[in-house]
Amino acid sequence: MYTCQTCPFKTKYKSSLKNHILVHGENSKVEMYTCETCNFKTKYKSSLKNHILVHGENSEVEMYECATCNFKTKRKGNLKSHLLVHKKDDEIKLYGCERCNFKTKRKDNLKIHFLTHRENCEVEMYECETCHFRTKHKNKNSKLEMYGCETCHFKTKHEKNLKIHSLTHREKL
Repeated sequence: MYTCQTCPFKTKYKSSLKNHILVHGENSKVEMYTCETCNFKTKYKSSLKNHILVHGENSEVEMYECATCNFKTKRKGNLKSHLLVHKKDDEIKLYGCERCNFKTKRKDNLKIHFLTHRENCEVEMYECETCHFRTKHKNKNSKLEMYGCETCHFKTKHEKNLKIHSLTHREKL
């Protein structure tokens, strides 16, 4: 196991530890990857590669296409999630809630749904140290991809939560 010397983070992979250590470094001391099209900067090469897709015209970027409908995406993972739409419930495993009749094709949606049955006082809330953004969601499994705020220490396994959170750092117009 590889262990971070600054926090309790542990991993089986040396590359994951190297990536994690960047979380603790100051931006001025870490090599930053910069977008050539806009002022986006990141400590992570993979984040830059993902960001560059935002600027690419669909004709310039490899598109992943659904064979059943006209859905297209720049991200392979989005296509994989989309394909579940076309599967019948009896063709795949459904994840069901123990408290109500909610069912979903995606396990992560069930985890999010479980939180609807709990009051905020019953659930540990996670708060951004910079802006006091609060959420019920925190990933305790280091094997899942985490989305990290470039401005503060906020992390989430949901990209949409990071997008919502990042709005709190925008300058007031």
